[in-house]
Amino acid sequence: MNSQNPTSATRARRIYSVKWLEYDADVIPAWVADTDLGIPPSVKVALDDVIAREEVGYPPYSLTLDYLAAFSEWQKSNHGVDMDPSLMMALSDVIQGFNLAISTLVAKDSGVVFFTPSYPPFFSAVEGNNRRLLTSDLVAGDNGYEIDFDDLEEKFVAAGPGGALLLCNPHNPTGRVFSHSELTAIAEVAIRNQIWVISDEIHADLCYSGFTHIPFVSLSDEIASRTVTLSSASKSFNLAGLHCAVLHAGDSRIRKALQAIPEGLLGHPSSLGLLGGAISFREGRQWLDSTLETLRSNREAVMNWVASTDGLVRAFSPEATYLAWLDFTESPRTPTAQRFVLDKAAVALNPGESFASWAGQFARLNFGTTPEVLEMILSRIDGALRS
Repeated sequence: MNSQNPTSATRARRIYSVKWLEYDADVIPAWVADTDLGIPPSVKVALDDVIAREEVGYPPYSLTLDYLAAFSEWQKSNHGVDMDPSLMMALSDVIQGFNLAISTLVAKDSGVVFFTPSYPPFFSAVEGNNRRLLTSDLVAGDNGYEIDFDDLEEKFVAAGPGGALLLCNPHNPTGRVFSHSELTAIAEVAIRNQIWVISDEIHADLCYSGFTHIPFVSLSDEIASRTVTLSSASKSFNLAGLHCAVLHAGDSRIRKALQAIPEGLLGHPSSLGLLGGAISFREGRQWLDSTLETLRSNREAVMNWVASTDGLVRAFSPEATYLAWLDFTESPRTPTAQRFVLDKAAVALNPGESFASWAGQFARLNFGTTPEVLEMILSRIDGALRS
């Protein structure tokens, strides 16, 4: 692999990025889930125009309505699902959305279940809302991580009626895109146990060829009446810093319950976030397709490298996302896999133990960067493993 440092230009450009500023300058970041691949040109033009006009006052409500309409159009054209804008709320981010759903819908004495390894804010959302936290481990199968449905039902029973499943699909960090049969089975168990489903679908547009995202709310009217869907343009179009997301209530009963939240607790997305999201949904398809091709090539590079380690590192090829869940358990590192890679390779990964208590010998790699930077990331980790 090329030993030259290709990171200087990226670091110089990303001067407001926590991804690039959290660690010392000699460390290559491959952790927090945004990419180094830019944004859609049409979004840049629109945001440049807003700033040039010095138009950063309070946004009109019509801008919120347009954003929700654009998301509805995107869901219909890209995922084949009808989502009524009147059942939506514009929020600052998806994390706010699942916290609101938990605090509003989940009974005080009930539990919230999610699959582990898990997106770390799921843990803090359940604990911060004083609900009982229950986890169900995904099981490594022959071709990827699988749901243990017997265990899931046990956890739903323990959660009790009025509890919830906090679902992440496509799944972070494993990259699974749950199939129609898997989602239908989840829905059946949820209905049987009177469980809400809060579905974080923020990675829905980042599926690779051969894998199709199925919105949970589309499975049936019965499960829709128990479902809250959360999404954003932030992952698909690299707009996390604009802080704009959408919550869709599966029916009017859920929407009415959420309307009981005091407006002062909700906040409002910025005009830049609303505008950037709407333009991405309406004009960003070509840019996204091109970005997905770069990510597909990067994913192939990661998996080729994993194969070359002769078992020192293992991973399943992600079916979606630009995240790889790396397994170092065959060559345990001290004190943890993430710390070893940071200290010995000067590459920052996400620590596995933040996704599951048992995952200290795992780490999450963000490959959403340029091929040149990714090559150096893999070269550094490879050198550390073999030294």
